Amino acid sequence: MRIVADTNVLVSAFVFPGGAPETVFRHALTGRIRIVTSPALLAELGRVLVDKLGLEPDLAAAAVAQVARVGDVVRPTDPVAEIAEDPSDNRVLEACAAGAAESIVSGDRHLLRLGTWQGVPILTPAQLLELLD
Repeated sequence: MRIVADTNVLVSAFVFPGGAPETVFRHALTGRIRIVTSPALLAELGRVLVDKLGLEPDLAAAAVAQVARVGDVVRPTDPVAEIAEDPSDNRVLEACAAGAAESIVSGDRHLLRLGTWQGVPILTPAQLLELLD
């Protein structure tokens, strides 16, 4: 299954071990799911880890590199302007379209409020894990 994991899911996976986001990422490490990401999403992950959570830049770079290594990095060419309240959330939708993702996994209220986007379900990490079981 190909998923776009929103930045908040990946941050939680790296910083708050033991929860559903970490389990989602572990499934990516074992190949059970494939994470679709983009340069914009990877840059956001690095920024959040360093600027908001105070991680050392080297550790943040290693986390970003690991996501890029286990995932498919796509380069969206079609801009999306679906979410006006938080335009950065549109980068998730762009990666979804460019990477033919089968679901979006997020804890972001703007994305979750959509429910689906172009037929792709938007799930919390716990919902994805339920689906995989």
